[in-house]
Amino acid sequence: MLKAEETIFYSIESTIKTYRKFAQLEIRKVNSKITLDQSMLLKKLIEQPDITQMDLAKLIFKDFASVTRMIDLLVKNGFITREVNPNNRRRNTIKVTKETILMMDKITEIVKYNREIALHKINNKEINFCQRILEKIKNNINDK
Repeated sequence: MLKAEETIFYSIESTIKTYRKFAQLEIRKVNSKITLDQSMLLKKLIEQPDITQMDLAKLIFKDFASVTRMIDLLVKNGFITREVNPNNRRRNTIKVTKETILMMDKITEIVKYNREIALHKINNKEINFCQRILEKIKNNINDK
């Protein structure tokens, strides 16, 4: 049996953690109070202002409780506002502030830079091949 560090899953996890650490350091240059996950949540809120919290959780690979905590922190730090939805009092309406939209424009540029650095010397054919393999792994698991 292979050692953990000799498996593809170890390589995938190591790569993800390395990229996330690098990306977080770059994002902190724009705003020290924002995390990589929070920036992903904000990006989705900007792209889809009417998205439900459950759908948001699925899109950013977090559970509902984690998204609730993230939203609480984002409200506390002034990145978003939350109001009771007048049409459904059990739901909240979440809005990104104008200042946050400007900050996210800067972060979007950082994300483009991060991806360029990470994918340097990797061509589209290699990227497509890797994506197909990862999709097969995911399908193998989902088919069980």
